[in-house]
Amino acid sequence: MSFGQVEGFFVDACVLLPHSSASTRKSCIAFLKEHVSRCMLCSSVKDEAFSLIDQSYTIILHSLSSDLKLFLQKEGIQELTNRNGTILADFFAEQKRSMKITLPTRSNVRNEIMGEIEDYVASRLHSMKDGFKTTIEDFIASLMVELAITEHDLKAPFTGLKTVDIKPDNSITSLIILRALIGNPKDVEHLSSALIFQFRENKWVIFVTIDETDILSKQKEMLDVFALQCSKPEWASDYYHKMTRLKSPVEHFREIKNHTEKQKEFGNTMEKALDIRILS
Repeated sequence: MSFGQVEGFFVDACVLLPHSSASTRKSCIAFLKEHVSRCMLCSSVKDEAFSLIDQSYTIILHSLSSDLKLFLQKEGIQELTNRNGTILADFFAEQKRSMKITLPTRSNVRNEIMGEIEDYVASRLHSMKDGFKTTIEDFIASLMVELAITEHDLKAPFTGLKTVDIKPDNSITSLIILRALIGNPKDVEHLSSALIFQFRENKWVIFVTIDETDILSKQKEMLDVFALQCSKPEWASDYYHKMTRLKSPVEHFREIKNHTEKQKEFGNTMEKALDIRILS
Protein backbone atom coordinates (compact mmCIF):
# COMPACT_ATOMS: atom_id res chain seq x y z
CA MET A 1 0.00 0.00 0.00
CA SER A 2 1.40 3.40 -0.97
CA PHE A 3 0.79 6.15 1.51
CA GLY A 4 0.28 9.78 0.63
CA GLN A 5 2.56 12.70 1.25
CA VAL A 6 1.73 15.69 3.37
CA GLU A 7 3.34 18.74 1.81
CA GLY A 8 2.57 20.97 4.75
CA PHE A 9 0.16 23.55 6.03
CA PHE A 10 -1.53 26.09 3.81
CA VAL A 11 -1.84 29.13 6.04
CA ASP A 12 -4.74 31.53 5.75
CA ALA A 13 -4.17 35.24 6.34
CA CYS A 14 -6.20 35.43 9.49
CA VAL A 15 -3.87 33.03 11.28
CA LEU A 16 -1.07 35.53 11.04
CA LEU A 17 -2.99 38.70 11.62
CA PRO A 18 -3.69 39.80 15.20
CA HIS A 19 -6.81 38.77 17.02
CA SER A 20 -8.48 40.15 20.12
CA SER A 21 -8.38 36.81 21.91
CA ALA A 22 -5.13 36.31 23.80
CA SER A 23 -5.54 32.52 23.68
CA THR A 24 -6.00 32.58 19.90
CA ARG A 25 -2.95 34.75 19.40
CA LYS A 26 -0.94 32.43 21.63
CA SER A 27 -2.03 29.36 19.67
CA CYS A 28 -1.10 31.02 16.36
CA ILE A 29 2.35 31.97 17.59
CA ALA A 30 2.92 28.46 18.97
CA PHE A 31 1.75 26.90 15.71
CA LEU A 32 4.09 29.00 13.54
CA LYS A 33 7.02 28.44 15.88
CA GLU A 34 6.60 24.67 15.64
CA HIS A 35 5.62 24.30 11.98
CA VAL A 36 7.11 27.26 10.09
CA SER A 37 9.21 24.95 7.88
CA ARG A 38 6.08 23.13 6.70
CA CYS A 39 3.91 26.21 6.17
CA MET A 40 3.11 27.62 2.76
CA LEU A 41 1.48 30.96 2.15
CA CYS A 42 -0.41 31.71 -1.04
CA SER A 43 0.77 34.95 -2.66
CA SER A 44 -2.82 36.26 -2.76
CA VAL A 45 -3.11 35.70 1.00
CA LYS A 46 0.12 37.60 1.59
CA ASP A 47 -1.01 40.44 -0.67
CA GLU A 48 -4.33 40.69 1.18
CA ALA A 49 -2.65 40.67 4.57
CA PHE A 50 -0.13 43.37 3.63
CA SER A 51 -2.92 45.45 2.13
CA LEU A 52 -4.96 45.22 5.35
CA ILE A 53 -1.95 46.20 7.45
CA ASP A 54 -0.97 49.09 5.17
CA GLN A 55 -4.52 50.46 5.04
CA SER A 56 -4.86 50.27 8.81
CA TYR A 57 -1.45 51.86 9.32
CA THR A 58 -2.34 54.81 7.07
CA ILE A 59 -5.67 55.41 8.82
CA ILE A 60 -4.17 55.29 12.32
CA LEU A 61 -1.17 57.39 11.27
CA HIS A 62 -3.55 60.19 10.30
CA SER A 63 -5.55 59.71 13.49
CA LEU A 64 -2.50 60.07 15.72
CA SER A 65 -0.63 62.77 13.80
CA SER A 66 -3.62 65.04 13.13
CA ASP A 67 -6.73 64.14 15.14
CA LEU A 68 -4.93 63.62 18.47
CA LYS A 69 -3.25 67.03 18.40
CA LEU A 70 -6.52 68.80 17.58
CA PHE A 71 -8.37 66.82 20.26
CA LEU A 72 -5.86 67.77 22.95
CA GLN A 73 -5.79 71.42 21.89
CA LYS A 74 -9.59 71.59 22.14
CA GLU A 75 -9.22 70.29 25.68
CA GLY A 76 -6.82 73.14 26.37
CA ILE A 77 -3.83 70.81 26.78
CA GLN A 78 -0.42 71.96 25.55
CA GLU A 79 1.66 69.54 27.60
CA LEU A 80 0.84 66.05 28.81
CA THR A 81 1.23 64.74 32.37
CA ASN A 82 0.28 61.53 34.14
CA ARG A 83 -3.00 63.23 35.08
CA ASN A 84 -4.31 63.23 31.49
CA GLY A 85 -5.21 59.54 31.29
CA THR A 86 -8.99 59.93 31.16
CA ILE A 87 -8.74 62.48 28.34
CA LEU A 88 -6.60 60.14 26.25
CA ALA A 89 -8.98 57.28 27.05
CA ASP A 90 -11.81 59.40 25.65
CA PHE A 91 -9.78 60.08 22.49
CA PHE A 92 -9.22 56.38 21.75
CA ALA A 93 -12.84 55.50 22.51
CA GLU A 94 -14.04 58.26 20.17
CA GLN A 95 -11.64 57.20 17.40
CA LYS A 96 -12.68 53.54 17.56
CA ARG A 97 -16.35 54.47 17.55
CA SER A 98 -15.89 56.83 14.60
CA MET A 99 -13.87 54.31 12.56
CA LYS A 100 -16.44 51.61 13.15
CA ILE A 101 -19.18 53.80 11.70
CA THR A 102 -17.35 55.52 8.84
CA LEU A 103 -14.84 52.81 7.91
CA PRO A 104 -16.43 49.40 8.57
CA THR A 105 -14.26 46.38 7.84
CA ARG A 106 -14.42 42.60 8.22
CA SER A 107 -10.81 42.53 9.37
CA ASN A 108 -9.84 43.13 13.00
CA VAL A 109 -6.37 44.41 12.08
CA ARG A 110 -7.16 48.11 12.52
CA ASN A 111 -8.66 47.62 15.99
CA GLU A 112 -5.70 45.52 17.04
CA ILE A 113 -3.16 48.12 15.91
CA MET A 114 -5.12 50.85 17.67
CA GLY A 115 -5.28 48.65 20.75
CA GLU A 116 -1.50 48.20 20.75
CA ILE A 117 -0.99 51.96 20.52
CA GLU A 118 -3.55 52.60 23.26
CA ASP A 119 -1.73 50.14 25.54
CA TYR A 120 1.54 51.92 24.80
CA VAL A 121 0.01 55.34 25.56
CA ALA A 122 -1.41 54.13 28.87
CA SER A 123 1.90 52.55 29.86
CA ARG A 124 3.89 55.62 28.86
CA LEU A 125 1.55 57.97 30.74
CA HIS A 126 1.48 55.85 33.89
CA SER A 127 5.27 55.63 33.96
CA MET A 128 5.63 59.43 34.11
CA LYS A 129 6.63 60.81 37.49
CA ASP A 130 4.40 63.34 39.20
CA GLY A 131 5.13 66.81 37.89
CA PHE A 132 6.84 65.61 34.69
CA LYS A 133 5.51 67.16 31.47
CA THR A 134 6.01 66.42 27.79
CA THR A 135 4.92 68.44 24.77
CA ILE A 136 2.20 67.16 22.47
CA GLU A 137 4.68 67.12 19.59
CA ASP A 138 7.20 64.94 21.46
CA PHE A 139 4.47 62.62 22.68
CA ILE A 140 3.04 62.13 19.18
CA ALA A 141 6.54 61.60 17.78
CA SER A 142 7.01 58.67 20.18
CA LEU A 143 3.65 57.25 19.03
CA MET A 144 4.83 57.38 15.41
CA VAL A 145 7.83 55.27 16.32
CA GLU A 146 5.65 52.78 18.20
CA LEU A 147 3.23 52.62 15.26
CA ALA A 148 6.06 51.86 12.82
CA ILE A 149 7.32 49.08 15.12
CA THR A 150 3.81 47.61 15.36
CA GLU A 151 3.44 47.61 11.57
CA HIS A 152 6.81 45.88 11.19
CA ASP A 153 5.92 43.25 13.81
CA LEU A 154 2.64 42.45 12.01
CA LYS A 155 4.40 41.86 8.70
CA ALA A 156 7.34 39.96 10.17
CA PRO A 157 5.70 36.48 10.37
CA PHE A 158 5.08 36.48 6.61
CA THR A 159 8.76 36.89 5.75
CA GLY A 160 9.67 33.52 7.24
CA LEU A 161 7.09 31.56 5.27
CA LYS A 162 7.48 29.99 1.86
CA THR A 163 5.19 31.81 -0.57
CA VAL A 164 3.60 29.99 -3.49
CA ASP A 165 2.04 31.82 -6.43
CA ILE A 166 -1.30 30.22 -7.30
CA LYS A 167 -4.06 31.81 -9.33
CA PRO A 168 -7.53 30.67 -8.19
CA ASP A 169 -9.73 29.10 -10.88
CA ASN A 170 -13.15 30.70 -11.41
CA SER A 171 -14.99 27.41 -11.89
CA ILE A 172 -13.56 26.02 -8.64
CA THR A 173 -14.33 29.18 -6.68
CA SER A 174 -17.90 29.13 -8.00
CA LEU A 175 -18.27 25.51 -6.91
CA ILE A 176 -17.05 26.28 -3.40
CA ILE A 177 -19.62 29.06 -3.12
CA LEU A 178 -22.42 26.79 -4.32
CA ARG A 179 -21.52 23.57 -2.49
CA ALA A 180 -19.91 24.80 0.73
CA LEU A 181 -21.97 27.99 0.94
CA ILE A 182 -18.97 30.20 1.71
CA GLY A 183 -19.82 33.66 0.49
CA ASN A 184 -16.76 35.78 1.26
CA PRO A 185 -14.85 36.12 -2.05
CA LYS A 186 -11.39 36.33 -0.45
CA ASP A 187 -11.96 33.21 1.64
CA VAL A 188 -13.17 31.33 -1.43
CA GLU A 189 -10.11 32.40 -3.42
CA HIS A 190 -7.77 31.12 -0.71
CA LEU A 191 -9.61 27.80 -0.46
CA SER A 192 -9.54 27.44 -4.24
CA SER A 193 -5.78 28.03 -4.25
CA ALA A 194 -5.29 25.40 -1.57
CA LEU A 195 -7.32 22.85 -3.57
CA ILE A 196 -5.39 23.57 -6.74
CA PHE A 197 -2.08 23.11 -4.93
CA GLN A 198 -3.23 19.94 -3.17
CA PHE A 199 -4.38 18.12 -6.30
CA ARG A 200 -1.85 19.60 -8.70
CA GLU A 201 1.05 18.54 -6.48
CA ASN A 202 -0.86 15.45 -5.24
CA LYS A 203 0.18 16.19 -1.68
CA TRP A 204 -2.12 16.75 1.28
CA VAL A 205 -2.65 20.26 2.54
CA ILE A 206 -4.12 21.32 5.87
CA PHE A 207 -5.76 24.72 5.51
CA VAL A 208 -5.03 26.49 8.80
CA THR A 209 -7.27 29.35 9.88
CA ILE A 210 -8.99 30.93 12.88
CA ASP A 211 -11.97 32.03 10.79
CA GLU A 212 -14.74 30.13 12.56
CA THR A 213 -17.53 32.21 11.03
CA ASP A 214 -16.88 31.71 7.32
CA ILE A 215 -14.52 28.74 6.95
CA LEU A 216 -14.33 26.48 9.99
CA SER A 217 -18.12 26.44 10.24
CA LYS A 218 -18.01 24.71 6.82
CA GLN A 219 -15.17 22.37 7.78
CA LYS A 220 -17.22 19.21 7.23
CA GLU A 221 -18.48 20.31 3.81
CA MET A 222 -14.95 21.20 2.66
CA LEU A 223 -13.69 17.77 3.67
CA ASP A 224 -16.65 15.72 2.43
CA VAL A 225 -16.98 17.37 -0.97
CA PHE A 226 -13.48 18.63 -1.75
CA ALA A 227 -11.24 16.46 0.47
CA LEU A 228 -9.67 19.60 1.93
CA GLN A 229 -9.01 19.53 5.65
CA CYS A 230 -9.49 22.88 7.37
CA SER A 231 -8.27 23.29 10.92
CA LYS A 232 -7.65 25.70 13.77
CA PRO A 233 -3.93 26.04 14.56
CA GLU A 234 -4.42 24.16 17.85
CA TRP A 235 -5.35 20.94 16.02
CA ALA A 236 -3.39 21.26 12.77
CA SER A 237 -0.57 18.95 13.86
CA ASP A 238 -3.13 16.28 14.83
CA TYR A 239 -4.64 16.38 11.34
CA TYR A 240 -1.12 16.36 9.92
CA HIS A 241 -0.32 13.05 11.64
CA LYS A 242 -3.68 11.61 10.61
CA MET A 243 -3.19 12.46 6.95
CA THR A 244 0.30 10.96 6.74
CA ARG A 245 -1.48 7.60 7.01
CA LEU A 246 -3.65 8.26 3.94
CA LYS A 247 -2.90 7.64 0.30
CA SER A 248 -2.14 10.68 -1.82
CA PRO A 249 -5.08 13.06 -2.48
CA VAL A 250 -5.73 11.86 -6.04
CA GLU A 251 -5.62 8.17 -5.07
CA HIS A 252 -7.72 8.83 -1.98
CA PHE A 253 -10.40 10.67 -3.95
CA ARG A 254 -10.50 8.03 -6.70
CA GLU A 255 -11.01 5.24 -4.18
CA ILE A 256 -14.02 6.84 -2.50
CA LYS A 257 -16.88 4.39 -2.91
CA ASN A 258 -20.06 5.71 -4.48
CA HIS A 259 -19.07 9.31 -5.08
CA THR A 260 -21.82 11.76 -4.21
CA GLU A 261 -23.18 14.08 -6.88
CA LYS A 262 -21.27 16.96 -5.31
CA GLN A 263 -18.02 14.97 -5.37
CA LYS A 264 -18.62 14.03 -9.01
CA GLU A 265 -19.25 17.66 -9.85
CA PHE A 266 -15.99 18.66 -8.18
CA GLY A 267 -14.08 15.87 -9.93
CA ASN A 268 -15.42 16.88 -13.34
CA THR A 269 -14.64 20.54 -12.63
CA MET A 270 -11.04 19.71 -11.71
CA GLU A 271 -10.58 17.69 -14.90
CA LYS A 272 -12.05 20.40 -17.14
CA ALA A 273 -10.32 23.33 -15.45
CA LEU A 274 -6.92 21.86 -14.60
CA ASP A 275 -6.73 18.62 -16.59
CA ILE A 276 -6.42 16.69 -13.33
CA ARG A 277 -8.46 13.47 -13.19
CA ILE A 278 -9.46 12.65 -9.62
CA LEU A 279 -12.51 10.46 -10.35
CA SER A 280 -12.10 6.74 -10.92
